[in-house]
This record gives sequence, C-alpha cells and structure tokens, in this order.
Amino acid sequence: MYQKKLGIIQYYFDEWALNRNIGTFSWLLHRLTGVILTIYLFAHILVVSSGLWGPESFNSWLKVVQTPLTHFLEIFLMICIGFHLLNGLRITIADFFLATKEHKAIFWVAGAIFALFMIVTLSVFLPRVFSH
Repeated sequence: MYQKKLGIIQYYFDEWALNRNIGTFSWLLHRLTGVILTIYLFAHILVVSSGLWGPESFNSWLKVVQTPLTHFLEIFLMICIGFHLLNGLRITIADFFLATKEHKAIFWVAGAIFALFMIVTLSVFLPRVFSH
C-alpha cells in the first residue's frame, strides 16, 4: 500500500480541511501557541541568563528588547498565553468532568473569558507600545 508522505504543515492543513469545526480549530491553535510559547521561553531564558555575565551584559540585552516592536510582540505573547491557558482548561474540564458533549459551549465560555483577558491586556500593554 502506497502512502504519500506529507510535511507536518500539510498534515495540519489537511486536518483542518477534513474537519472544519471548533474542536479542530482549537486543536490547531493549541499546538501553534504551544510552539510559539516554547520559542519564547528559550528566548526569555537567554535574556535573563545574560545576567550571569554581569550587569553590562544584561543591560545590553535589555536595550535590544526594550523597543516598540517587542512591546507590540508582548501583546501577541499575551494572546498566545491566554488562548493556550484557557483552551487547556477547557480540555481538562471536558475530559475530567465528562463534558465532551458540551465542548462547544465550554469553548464559547472560554472565548468570553479570553475577550475580557484581552481587554485588560490591551489596556496595560498598548500604552507601552506607543510610549516610545
């Protein structure tokens, strides 16, 4: 039997094309935000650990990351954190409380909480973006 080998990105696109629903959408976004948060974590550890080489090294890294672009990217980071956190809680609730039939309703509740989270986030982070 011949199986066509697909790249990882093509696999996710095919999955989305076959199963266009809220569950697949959140499944894809959960993986994407997980990868983004992992990359951020390594970058964060790099910047913070530069303090091991003295205050000059740490301060030079801070000058690199204290720009309007990075402040804007912090908003994107908060979007990733908020979605990943709330979707993880949604999955946990659906699995442990046998609420898989209500997963769509739980998704929309998590979406409403996410919207409130983003209102607070934007009120804190947008002034930082435009203060430079």
